[in-house]
Amino acid sequence: MKGCFCPCVVVGRNHHRIARGTDAGYDTCNGWCMGWTALACFGGCGWILQMIDRGDMRDKYDLEGSGCGACCTSFWCGCCEAIQTSKQLDYEQVSQNPGVPAGYVAQDKMNAMPQHH
Repeated sequence: MKGCFCPCVVVGRNHHRIARGTDAGYDTCNGWCMGWTALACFGGCGWILQMIDRGDMRDKYDLEGSGCGACCTSFWCGCCEAIQTSKQLDYEQVSQNPGVPAGYVAQDKMNAMPQHH
């Protein structure tokens, strides 16, 4: 719901978590959130900040993908991109800090596709 109706909050939190690796010190109304809102309201360009964050996350966690993919995903479905980035950050941050309570935990059945012979 938050990704669809208030994406600036999700994008701001994603940026904070990419930059700092944790929610510590996170403020709902941070600069990235306000910047996204300003760009989205005055020109529909909030997706640019999402594209930047997606690239930064990809570099930080050595994930597959490309700048073109980040651009297309951010431009065509910004709310889906923000939610997907948030879930990926949940996964990455839990896997790097095993003692931290998990936000998103992949289920065993989600890890591998069944093999049919």
